[in-house]
Amino acid sequence: MKKKMIALSSLGVALLSACLIKSTAVQEKSSYKKRAEITKSTAEETSEETAEETSETPDADEGDENALYDTKPISQAYLTGDTSALDDLQCDILSRAKKVIEQCVTDGMTDYEKEPAIHDYMIKNITYDKGHLSIFGETGEHAADPYGALYDGECICSGYTTTFQMFMDMLEIPCLSIMASADGGEEHAWNMAQINGHWYYVDVTWDDPVPDKDNRPISHTYFNTSKEVMLKRHEWDSSAYPKCDSTEDSFIAHELTEVSSPDEICAILENALESGQEDIYIVPTDTEGWNLEKNENINKQVSANYISDELAEAYLKFLAAPEERFVAWKMLEFDGKVIVAGYISYNK
Repeated sequence: MKKKMIALSSLGVALLSACLIKSTAVQEKSSYKKRAEITKSTAEETSEETAEETSETPDADEGDENALYDTKPISQAYLTGDTSALDDLQCDILSRAKKVIEQCVTDGMTDYEKEPAIHDYMIKNITYDKGHLSIFGETGEHAADPYGALYDGECICSGYTTTFQMFMDMLEIPCLSIMASADGGEEHAWNMAQINGHWYYVDVTWDDPVPDKDNRPISHTYFNTSKEVMLKRHEWDSSAYPKCDSTEDSFIAHELTEVSSPDEICAILENALESGQEDIYIVPTDTEGWNLEKNENINKQVSANYISDELAEAYLKFLAAPEERFVAWKMLEFDGKVIVAGYISYNK
């Protein structure tokens, strides 16, 4: 009888534990759903603002530990010079952010020039918090805010996103943050920035792949990119956000260069390598002998020989350097035509 009573008691404890676990899971699911609804609602309001107004980060549930860190008080303190409303942590973030702007931004820069300067600084000086990728999912205390990004040098996607948001607000470049998902439902955050009246997508996190490597060329695949590129791996309700309807200030548009000889192509590769840039974009002045037809190989890696003999000649010359180099070549459809993209990697 005693053994039977103990067994019944153990069963009762197990059932109670299961109920508590289920209750917690329901609460977490409800909290996430509510946060997503609030983010979407705020973004809809943002999309109705005029081009001259600076967009704000969508708000989330107050007290929700998964909400995006609010950087507005910091950027406002920078613009007004009044830090009286900031706490110690915010003052520390502001102090470091000022130094970054002084280092990266100079008088006379356009908004487009300021934007990649901040993007590239972040890629060079921040790494993804790999603890978030472990089976325990443990991250630094400030992995989701600019303190972790600027002082610890490590953060997760929300840290990259809120840090970029803060800098854009400080530079008075319209910007907003999107909290949604990517790669089949994983929670993810990224930005949109407005340059010369047009909105573009920016995902600084995905331009900074893991593992981090010293002197690795900087990727701009997700800098001022299009909705079409984002849709390949990102999942969000784009109708709730401003329309991305231009390529004028995309990274590709600014970097696309016409070439007429293998020497010109090789020079572009060398210049990119010297400046620490991973990606180049070229189009031949004369397309004869170039395989630039729209076909099943668009956006797939192909050999230089497949694209043209001129490109293959330039690539062989580029590979002749002492250090180990490699370029992944792709044909991309951009602005109604097929162009050539090269993604550089090397070991020094």
